[in-house]
Amino acid sequence: MARHPLALAGTYRSQSPNASADFTMNWYPELIETGAGKSNLVLYPTPGLKLFVALTGASVRGIHTINARTFAVAGAKLYEIFADGTKVLRGTVTGDSLPVSMAASPTQLLISSGGRAHVLNLITNGLTKIASGTLTNVSMVEYVDGFFLALIKDSQTFRISTVVDATSWPALQIITVSVFPDNIVGFKADHRELWLFGITKSVVYFDSGSAQIFDVIPGAIIEKGMVATHSPARLDNTLFWLGGDERGAAMVWRAAGYTPQRVSNHAIEFAMQGYTTINDAIGYSYQDQGHSFYVLLFPTASATWVFDVASNMWHERAFLNLGVFEAHHSRNHTFNFGKHLVGDWKSNKVYEMSISIFDDDGSAIRRVRRAPHISRESNWDFHHELHVALEMGVGPTPPLLDGEGNPRDPMMGLRWSDDGGHTWSNTHNRGVGKAGEYSKRARWLRLGRSRDRIYEISASDAVPWRIIDAYLDLTPGNGA
Repeated sequence: MARHPLALAGTYRSQSPNASADFTMNWYPELIETGAGKSNLVLYPTPGLKLFVALTGASVRGIHTINARTFAVAGAKLYEIFADGTKVLRGTVTGDSLPVSMAASPTQLLISSGGRAHVLNLITNGLTKIASGTLTNVSMVEYVDGFFLALIKDSQTFRISTVVDATSWPALQIITVSVFPDNIVGFKADHRELWLFGITKSVVYFDSGSAQIFDVIPGAIIEKGMVATHSPARLDNTLFWLGGDERGAAMVWRAAGYTPQRVSNHAIEFAMQGYTTINDAIGYSYQDQGHSFYVLLFPTASATWVFDVASNMWHERAFLNLGVFEAHHSRNHTFNFGKHLVGDWKSNKVYEMSISIFDDDGSAIRRVRRAPHISRESNWDFHHELHVALEMGVGPTPPLLDGEGNPRDPMMGLRWSDDGGHTWSNTHNRGVGKAGEYSKRARWLRLGRSRDRIYEISASDAVPWRIIDAYLDLTPGNGA
């Protein structure tokens, strides 16, 4: 008899499931940094969502924190959100369904919404709309070295405000980017620099102190562009974005100085190229438990991919809607009041997002891990016992109840495929212990024989599903 480890890792579903069907949904891998743990890598549950405040509007289009004050735009309404989960309306902005862009100085919050620019005075709390004759057709805003910056949609230009005054935009303080022929898709400030992304190339400006204020950094021309205006995010002391060049798109990049480094892998690139559109992708980043995550939402494709800098792996996140996965409901993020706050792309809700929450606003989180193929050159293997080592005895108090009102264990399901992931067995459930039943084991016996098998575990109960290890005891057969 031999022991075969069932690797715990991220998602890697290649073009053919017969080659690789690895799938990790609503779990993220963590490396045991000492190298002396029970296993070298474990799976921890992704955070759940709890309602923090409900706004008024179809969706939460943006959220921003400045000087410990948090502001959010839902529909066409600008709200300030407070630590106790209450809110106050600060005014109305030009509305559409797209994400808003926000940038702030110590005294002003500049908001780009529906092509118009709005300024909230953070001292008086008065909101004003900048006249269309002064500034219009704005797609994004940023703040660098005391200057507010406004990107003009479908153009090669951006505007520069008067110093520390988002209401004043001198007509001559306008820059036209000429180092590439594309329109500017989007821009992002980082390290007091302004990254401007075209379709196939990008360029970085800085406050040079010259007459035109901002100039190109010598050598900071990048031979990669961007396909999704709202995909850039600051993370790990650099920028991440979804882009490409004249040879193709659908790749995720990070900046290493002014050199782009590929972050996506062939599997996620294959998935993205199958989407109807990727131009509407939205990126945000956050840090939790020492992990730095880049979250990439594809609204039309209804998918969410997450890259973890700590493990250098991708996993997927999703919301379970009537038994079907759809994109995770977080669209944007800020950190304030000691909480990760995220806005919902589908409703007017702002959630607290935390690993201490085990459901999504009352809806079950379905977690799935699909392990690599078990195949020895198409020889038969006889599968005796599959064992999943996890943190047992963490059921809730009071306990979960079955359909007849009796206490029950949290349940983990197992199913398998013997044809490369094309068809699957029925799901076989096992209890993993009520609260305090720490010595219980999750194992499945007499699993038959196979030449090529993929195992998949899943769980949905609202408990902390922490997977430590998994292995299979098998007897190798022959090729007959």
